[in-house]
Amino acid sequence: MPDVGAFGPSLLILGVVVVMLWFAFGTSRNITRGNDLLRWLQGGLPQLGRKTTLRWLGSSAVELRFTEPAEPFKEVTVVTILEPRDIPLLWLFSRARGRRDFLIFRTSLRHSPRIELEAADPTAWVSPYGEEQLEWRSVPWPGDGRAVTTAQDGSPGLQAARRTWEQLARQSGGMWRLSVRQTVPHLELHLRPPDTATASSSKLVESVKALGVELDRQAG
Repeated sequence: MPDVGAFGPSLLILGVVVVMLWFAFGTSRNITRGNDLLRWLQGGLPQLGRKTTLRWLGSSAVELRFTEPAEPFKEVTVVTILEPRDIPLLWLFSRARGRRDFLIFRTSLRHSPRIELEAADPTAWVSPYGEEQLEWRSVPWPGDGRAVTTAQDGSPGLQAARRTWEQLARQSGGMWRLSVRQTVPHLELHLRPPDTATASSSKLVESVKALGVELDRQAG
């Protein structure tokens, strides 16, 4: 009868090799994916500002920070969040929970918005559930077949936010979250990127900026 214990060191070495190869492949895939998304975004980013700084946050996130943001923004950051493809168990676990690559637009305006709003797709991997200052309720938003879970303070002027959700739902791979706050960051959006081979980043960024302009105009 073969000595199973004799294979232990070989199996351990094989496991280490597999993990290392997966890590190398996953890291390479994330860098390629991140660079592809950055190139795609270049067509629309000039609408948000003239100069940016770029830094990778590990192998699963890359941050663009605008040093000269366009009006009406005081601060603009765009973060690309990638699946943790370099860590197999974490990747499988997070993917089973719905995590995919997504983009975050996080901005501060010249004037604090008059409204407060949180809107989230209830199936999203990242959502603001549990934030206590607003009461959540399920509301069907126009142009979107799903019920979007929202929380709002009852102020007028929510039409621009609802219109932007509808536009971005069409222009992206799916909206996950839209947040309007009277404290910084004033405006934050989470969305999945569309098919970058056919979609325009210029139209998507234009919708983000238009909401910022409208919120700032209402508050000015």
